[in-house]
Amino acid sequence: MSDLLIRGIEPDLKKRLRDNASRNNRSLSQEAIMLLQRALSTGTPEAGRPGDRLLALAQGTQFTSEELDAIEASRSEPDRNPPDLAG
Repeated sequence: MSDLLIRGIEPDLKKRLRDNASRNNRSLSQEAIMLLQRALSTGTPEAGRPGDRLLALAQGTQFTSEELDAIEASRSEPDRNPPDLAG
């Protein structure tokens, strides 16, 4: 395994990392590794194609015929006027 040195960590961030490590019975290094692995394994919404995140959220959702008809009908409705916030 290799080592990684991270410079310039704000004291508050280091304290939060240390507190998390303590709560999870891990060393500071173990906690940092776990958080990095978790963050990098899930990816970011910006990393995929447009709509990938929405597709993942809706995956497995089953709509009834009535719901699909309502969705289709709503597509042809005019957009709602935005509220007047100046008044």
